[in-house]
Amino acid sequence: MADPNADYWTIGDVAGYWGVTPQTIRTYRSRRRGELPEPDAVFGRSPVWKPATIINFQRPGQGARTDLG
Repeated sequence: MADPNADYWTIGDVAGYWGVTPQTIRTYRSRRRGELPEPDAVFGRSPVWKPATIINFQRPGQGARTDLG
């Protein structure tokens, strides 16, 4: 489980928190349909998010249209 007190979460941490694979997070990031917030920082080529950014993010529900926004 991702540490909510960490400074940043990696793709692996976000995947663990949401119960999906890291590849799913990469797919969300590449589609840019509002399924993942913009990263809070990028270290090298690795995006990272503050835990609060992910915890407070309102994910679209299953089957929700993400292409209309």
